[in-house]
Amino acid sequence: MHEVEKAVIDTNVIIYDVFEDSLYHKEASSILNLLEIWIIPTIVIHEFIWFLKGLGLGIKESYEIILQYINNEKSIIKPISSYHIREALNTILVENTSLSKYNDKLILTTAIEEKTPIATFDKKLRSQAKRLGVRVIPETMP
Repeated sequence: MHEVEKAVIDTNVIIYDVFEDSLYHKEASSILNLLEIWIIPTIVIHEFIWFLKGLGLGIKESYEIILQYINNEKSIIKPISSYHIREALNTILVENTSLSKYNDKLILTTAIEEKTPIATFDKKLRSQAKRLGVRVIPETMP
């Protein structure tokens, strides 16, 4: 990773960081360690909570895991505003794509607004970001 100070963090980076036996655990942890600022859109927090719920984790364990990220000194929790919602929906409309892309479009809109890279392992999101001129981290998939 070339000298990047901050990035918008996608949900899968947090998931891979939490679970040591996950596919990209080392890469996700390395990304988070090297970044000085994590811009985490609120939609990412919601997706992460839903993911933990889907795993069947209890509220206490989920709460402690979530706090590790939202209370981290590197974290900036970025609220999703009406601007982000309009931009995401407009992009979906222009691209004539599915509303299932909505969450990714919110994350991309945040990266564009912040003029910063997006950290993700999601191949489709990486492709969309590159098409829009948004830098992705890692630059290549491991």
